[in-house]
Amino acid sequence: MQVRKARLQDASNVYDIVNSLSGDGTLLKRSFPEICENIRDFTVAESDAGVFLGCGALHFYGPHLCEVRSIVVKPEAKGQGAGGRILGTLLEEAEEHGIHSVCLFTRIPDFFFKFGFRTVEDKSELPDKIFKDCQNCPRLHRCDEVAMVRGRIPRISILGPRHEAQELVRISG
Repeated sequence: MQVRKARLQDASNVYDIVNSLSGDGTLLKRSFPEICENIRDFTVAESDAGVFLGCGALHFYGPHLCEVRSIVVKPEAKGQGAGGRILGTLLEEAEEHGIHSVCLFTRIPDFFFKFGFRTVEDKSELPDKIFKDCQNCPRLHRCDEVAMVRGRIPRISILGPRHEAQELVRISG
């Protein structure tokens, strides 16, 4: 298995796998132009024969925080270590950029505990994530994802004031 930075030629595979899980709200739906525009955020895993197995992205909010997003592997690749290899590579990338706080929202927290993530009880503690994605999420008022962070929770936000994020979380329940 090989894990590498995605190339533009990977955009179709990334688009297909990400959107295969957007119907039930597991992942946010992404347009093909959006995937192409952000392809440099993605890391992909492929078999030794070059077959696409899965992907994950690392989104930077600033020097204080980044987020692991869109991490998914094909059903036939589950249990082969592709997800863990992708996540490990994304965490190394965060470290290379000097970012020590990495967040994510998930419905499968047990997978991420093994990589040093812990639960964040109050989602408003991650206002950059809330301002970037939560306002556009179809599950805004019934979010069932677990917020997690690796490292410490940043005390700054660049996308909006912390009190506005707390109000948005309070309204969404």
